[in-house]
Parts: sequence; C-alpha cells; structure tokens
Amino acid sequence: MARDDPSDSRILPEQPRKAGRFQSNGPALARFATKCRFDPVTGCVIWVGGKTSGRGNSAEYGSFWDDGRRHFAHRWAAENIHGHDIAGVQVGHTCPAGPNTLCVEHVEPQTQAENLAEMHERRAAGVRQTNEQRQYWLFVSLGIEPEPEAPPRPDGFDIPWYNPPEWLRPYLPKPDPGDCPF
Repeated sequence: MARDDPSDSRILPEQPRKAGRFQSNGPALARFATKCRFDPVTGCVIWVGGKTSGRGNSAEYGSFWDDGRRHFAHRWAAENIHGHDIAGVQVGHTCPAGPNTLCVEHVEPQTQAENLAEMHERRAAGVRQTNEQRQYWLFVSLGIEPEPEAPPRPDGFDIPWYNPPEWLRPYLPKPDPGDCPF
C-alpha cells in the first residue's frame, strides 16, 4: 500500500489543531491586553502575565509569546503598540514614578550607554526600586493586597488619576450601566 492511501487503516484522520502554548488564540494585541493591569495612580500599564528574569539580571520582566517565539513584554509593546524602532537598542523604562520592569506603557528605545547613565543617575539620587514595588500590582490583581486609595499630597492637592491609554481601553472590562448614579 502507498503511504498516502486513504484505505490504509494505520493513517489517522487529520485532527483540528487546538490552541496551545505555541499557537496564538486571537489577535496578538487582544491577548497582550488581557495580561495587563492599569494603575491609575502612576499611569503605568503593569504586565501581570508570565514573567522571566532578564539575561544576567535579577529583575523580573514580562514574557509574551507571539509568532511562535517568546518576547520580553516591554520590547513587544515598544515595537507593536508604541511603534518604536528597537532594532539593536535596549528598551528603557521611563515611568514617572520610577522605572518598573513590568510596565509596558512608559518605554522608549535607548542605547546601552543611555540606559546605564539613567540607572546611575537614579542610584546617585537614592532612587531604587525593590522587588516589592515591582510586584505590588501583581499582588493587587491576585487579591493578596487591597487596591490603594489615592494618597493625599502634602500641598493639599489631589494626585491626578490617569486615564488608561487608548490602546488598552477596548480591552478593559465594561462598567455596568446600573452602577452609574446619573
């Protein structure tokens, strides 16, 4: 019998492929957005999906599968959401409240020299980010930590609450119209 002979009982009928680890299940941006949480206090979009340590680094970075390969989430966001050309450069975290390796909103391409100079400036100013600070929103999203209220500023003005970025808005949960008091 020929190998492709349909009468050969040893050949199994072709099975439909199931969505799995290496096969995308929906548009990449939609999958990416479901793994993000928005922080209205800092304006950061925090990655709560899979994580990995950077190459030779103890800090955690987001990990996102697309087109059959793993990407650092902040690099994927810089290229595919923010439109930066990141070929041959690092992607720096430029969060207003201090850099957060899990933020995918405040990113920009930087040379290694620029990235290191920024890090040394922060260290000289005494600004260091702890693992607890990096993981805080992960704990909030898992219900381990309560969601914070906006802390009062010493000058009496309220801290501005940021609105979610345009790219994330379509993927946020829709509020229940019955919750609106107006």
